[in-house]
Amino acid sequence: MTYTLPSRLTVHDVAAIARGAAVRVSGPARAEIENYYHQANRIAEEQPVYGRSTGVGANRSSAASSDPVAHGMNLLRSHAVDAGPPFDSETTRAMLVVRLNQLLHPGSGIDPVLIDGLERMLVSGSLPEVRRYGGIGTADLSALAGTALALVGERPTSGEGFEPIGPIRADSALPFMSSSALTLGGAALACARLAALADAGIAAFAFSAAAARANASAFSAEAALAVGSPTAARTASRLAGVLGEQAWDAVRIQDPFAYRGFLPAMSVLTSATQRLGESIETLVSSSQENPRFFAEQGIAVHHGAFLENWLAHELDATAIALAQTASLVLGRLRFINDDAFSGLPRFLAPEPGASSGTMIVEYVSASAMGEVLAAAAPVSTHSAVLSCGIEDDATFAPTALSKLQRALDGYEIMVACEIVVAVRALRLQGAATTGVSAALVRLLEIADELPDDLGDRDLREDLEIAARLIGRIADAVDASEAPAPGAH
Repeated sequence: MTYTLPSRLTVHDVAAIARGAAVRVSGPARAEIENYYHQANRIAEEQPVYGRSTGVGANRSSAASSDPVAHGMNLLRSHAVDAGPPFDSETTRAMLVVRLNQLLHPGSGIDPVLIDGLERMLVSGSLPEVRRYGGIGTADLSALAGTALALVGERPTSGEGFEPIGPIRADSALPFMSSSALTLGGAALACARLAALADAGIAAFAFSAAAARANASAFSAEAALAVGSPTAARTASRLAGVLGEQAWDAVRIQDPFAYRGFLPAMSVLTSATQRLGESIETLVSSSQENPRFFAEQGIAVHHGAFLENWLAHELDATAIALAQTASLVLGRLRFINDDAFSGLPRFLAPEPGASSGTMIVEYVSASAMGEVLAAAAPVSTHSAVLSCGIEDDATFAPTALSKLQRALDGYEIMVACEIVVAVRALRLQGAATTGVSAALVRLLEIADELPDDLGDRDLREDLEIAARLIGRIADAVDASEAPAPGAH
């Protein structure tokens, strides 16, 4: 598939392009950017424009060099300082497509030659090297300045034969940097990953609920009405699509919160994921550059929209929502391993006595949960004062993203642990596919890749296999969603 830009890109679109899907720039859109460029230049002749006719930060009152090429390149060179490990190619491609899509929405007044350069980078796979540290949630200045240096040929790219675009003038240097494209690209990848993990988490819960013969009324459509959160009904519908009609008699009138609290907790997570996606998709398709030109009014507006408060808040909120589900996952592992609760051999061991079975999987899950919980501490409440006190706030959106990515790594392990333990419990019952829905049977067939040896052994490979199956399991949950009440 080829994506034509500009577009209202979803997080899944950004993820697809990051993995290599093709892009092309709309001819009319490029022509509009060229027209806007000339209008912005005329506006800049009538009023001072930050970063174009002035310095930046504490130098905002200082006149810029009379040589627009020297001023533009000096701005880029001085800002292109980053540190730490480089980002992978997917994150870098995500950054490039976000910046390209943003710039194709008029407002920056940028020279369209930068549009052409970004498009060629994506098409050819000639990527800049972008490193971890440099952004504080007030635009990814270091990453984009370094990208600009790669566009002009002062820094290398990963591909062969990239044709530099030539020097960048003052009219385009700051506008190109004035974006959180790196953070937005990474956030899109994280959000798409979380959506799949949430679906896989629904499947893992379904395995656990079937193994525990849990009381399904706690996660029914009627219970969703009581939960009340915006995605509760959808979450219940997705789970109903997996479980179908309840095929077992509930063992208990009321289960522990590990089962009874699944619908409230997962609904908060899916709501947070939805809100995060909405913020990303809006900002990916917006012109946020400071200053922003309004050609019809003939003005350049100086603003603080580049402070990514909204994005930072949603990243923090999503990490908190993820943490709220984690203790329930560990709780279900503990209950399934407990013979007094499950009626199965303790630790799902094939022989009674000293066999440890899946006991240590609880420890692995708890270790991973520690990462999820640690990543839930919000950072968007913090700030920093820089540039002689002029830049007096920061959202730390890149740090909030890094925390969420850390939480996702831990949560993926927890989901894999629940899949391994719950599937083993169903196998021990000896009738894993008897009396359960066709959708659950399909999920169990996917899980057939897990080894069937129930003896005490090294379970590292089992966890690795379960983690690799998460994408397929998520797709199966998505395909089996029950229709909403009243749907035809």
